[in-house]
Amino acid sequence: RGLGYVYKRQEHYMKKQVVAIVGILAATAIMIYLAALYGNRNRFDYLKDLDKTVFTLDGTDYQLRDMTYYIARQEKEIEKQAMVYDPDDTNAYWGLHTNGKFVRLEAKRAVLDRVAHDMMFYEAAKKEGMELDEKEKQYARDSASDLCYDLSDEQKERAGLTDEEIYEMTDKAALAEKYQKILADKEGENFGAYDYNGKAYEKMLEEHKLKVKKKFWDKVPFGNVTLNHKFEDQEDES
Repeated sequence: RGLGYVYKRQEHYMKKQVVAIVGILAATAIMIYLAALYGNRNRFDYLKDLDKTVFTLDGTDYQLRDMTYYIARQEKEIEKQAMVYDPDDTNAYWGLHTNGKFVRLEAKRAVLDRVAHDMMFYEAAKKEGMELDEKEKQYARDSASDLCYDLSDEQKERAGLTDEEIYEMTDKAALAEKYQKILADKEGENFGAYDYNGKAYEKMLEEHKLKVKKKFWDKVPFGNVTLNHKFEDQEDES
């Protein structure tokens, strides 16, 4: 068949190799693009994600924005305890492991439980036409004012939290607390029984529909919202 035939076969073989290489490069480029796109969609940005739903309670969605007041209060409380434990390294307390549980993760879990608890009781209080009296309003205003003062402008900005939201959420929490007191008295229970981790409340919660978007909530960097901590385990284990 001669050299011409050999050259044609070599040329055909080389073309097939080029096509294969181009195909592999194209497929790789597509995979890289999709990975980047998926990564961007799943990247957490606290301020941009404020309007994303964290949990749904009895058909009502509650966003990260609704959690921020509670996150700020809880971070402030834990940091206060951390300063007592080790003023030179507050990370030490946040990362403490006691009774088989991490302080930071338990505190974060408490935030979620408290918000669900307060929103349930707040809505129940509204349905019954409950309102704060003047003394209760003043107590709530003082509490809100303390938090507004304790948080710096930078901390509020980091959390996307305004003074107006602090006052509004403090009022809601106060009305929820009022409902809890009245409910406990009515049922002949102590106040703590209807707290967010109380037995009577836990039993009551079974009659409601609560659905948490755990994957999203796990991304919330509790301890690093109003504060500036750095933890080894940025991905929560809750």
